[in-house]
Amino acid sequence: MTGEQRSIKMSKEDLVQKVINRDFSIDKSIALLADRLHKFEKKYNLRSEIFYKIIVGTPAEDSSDFVEWGICYRSYFRALQSKLSIEEVGLSAL
Repeated sequence: MTGEQRSIKMSKEDLVQKVINRDFSIDKSIALLADRLHKFEKKYNLRSEIFYKIIVGTPAEDSSDFVEWGICYRSYFRALQSKLSIEEVGLSAL
């Protein structure tokens, strides 16, 4: 391996399984999803929020990159919601 870190591509199923098995924390999952979103935003020079509003429900949504981007975007917010729910439960127990 060179001085650069190699990028390891992980399937959605692998990521979900690692989270379920607690191999990844929710924070690590959020960080990975945010990194993937940033790569799409840089590639298409478009913020994810804008992409999601203009692409979802159109024929363009069916391209492989856009399908992956949309899934990543939704997964990112689900992970954030999950984290907030976990933190709220923890705070209410105090």
